Amino acid sequence: MRAPDVAAGEARGRPRDARIDDAILAATLRLLDEQGYQRMSIASVAAAAGVGRPALYRRFGSKAELVVAAIQQMTSGPEPVLPRDSRAALRALLTAAGGAFASPGAIAVLGSLLAEQRRDPALLAAFRARIFDPHRAAVHRVLELGVASGEVALEADREAIDSLLFGGLLARATLGEPVDVDWIDRTLDQAWRGVARQPTTETVA
Repeated sequence: MRAPDVAAGEARGRPRDARIDDAILAATLRLLDEQGYQRMSIASVAAAAGVGRPALYRRFGSKAELVVAAIQQMTSGPEPVLPRDSRAALRALLTAAGGAFASPGAIAVLGSLLAEQRRDPALLAAFRARIFDPHRAAVHRVLELGVASGEVALEADREAIDSLLFGGLLARATLGEPVDVDWIDRTLDQAWRGVARQPTTETVA
């Protein structure tokens, strides 16, 4: 005999309270920041969210499933309105990413998930998909448009550029150093030299 479909059963019954969902996910992210993945427990999340453990288990089957759902609620920040100029667009993206990485708990959560990578790689994969991938995709779009407009060299190494930009951000955050205007401009100067299309010189006969 087939087991009852839980999702279908919930759909026929009383709908879940979205406020409880939000409280659980917010508590999860807060405890990940404060305690790390290993120390955080289902019981501590339920207590912090002000709900019973049954309410939490009705929504999430395990701690890993809960953490993945919480990460999916994180945001890398709103995508900035990008100028047409490719260099200025990269600067806007780097500034926005710097603000996201500087947000409370972002680095602590990342560190906790890195420690769990061998045991549960899905946790870090969810973080990458939610936080890193949108920024990387935006950088690649800017460079592609720059190639089309003639600002960026056709052979520009897009992977190297996003690694330079976001690797630098992670290093600054890990060292506790500010991602200020001066650092952004200096970093972008170095990156731009590697992608800018060089003017051609014509030889006059």
